[in-house]
Amino acid sequence: MNLVSKVKEIALEKIKDTEYSLYDVEYVKEGTEYFLRIYFDKNGNLSLDDCVFLSEIMAEELDNKDLISDKYYLEVSSPGIERELRNIEEIQESIGKYIYVKTYEKHNNQKEFYGDLKSVGDENITIEYRDKARIKTITLGYKQIAKIRLAVKF
Repeated sequence: MNLVSKVKEIALEKIKDTEYSLYDVEYVKEGTEYFLRIYFDKNGNLSLDDCVFLSEIMAEELDNKDLISDKYYLEVSSPGIERELRNIEEIQESIGKYIYVKTYEKHNNQKEFYGDLKSVGDENITIEYRDKARIKTITLGYKQIAKIRLAVKF
C-alpha cells in the first residue's frame, strides 16, 4: 500500500461517524519541499476551525504512525468552492449547480461552457448556459469532456 493510500485509510478512520468526508489526499514534491495535502469536506461548508481541528488530529496520528521519513509540510483544507468533479457520483450530486466544462473539441463554436447542470445520464450531461443574451442548452458526452468542476456565478 502506498503512502497516499495509507494516509487516506488513517483519515477515513479518524472521521468515521462524523459529519466530515474525505475529498482527496496528495503527497507532492514542489522544489525541494514535500507537501502532504489532505482535503476534507463538510457538506460543502468546511470552516477554518474545522481545518484546524482536523489538522491537529491528523498531525498527531501521522506522528504516531511515523509513515513519512522526509521532512514535509502538512496542509489540511477544503477542496474549495470550485472543486473538480472527479466521477459520475460527484457529477450527479451537482445537478442544479453552476458548473464549468471544458471540452476537447469545439461545440457550438466554443470549448468552454459555464452554466447550470440540468441533467446527468449514463453517457452524457446537459447544461443550460448563456450565450450573450440567449439561454441555450447543450448535451455533452463524457468522452467529450476534458474538465468539469463547480464554478462561482458572478
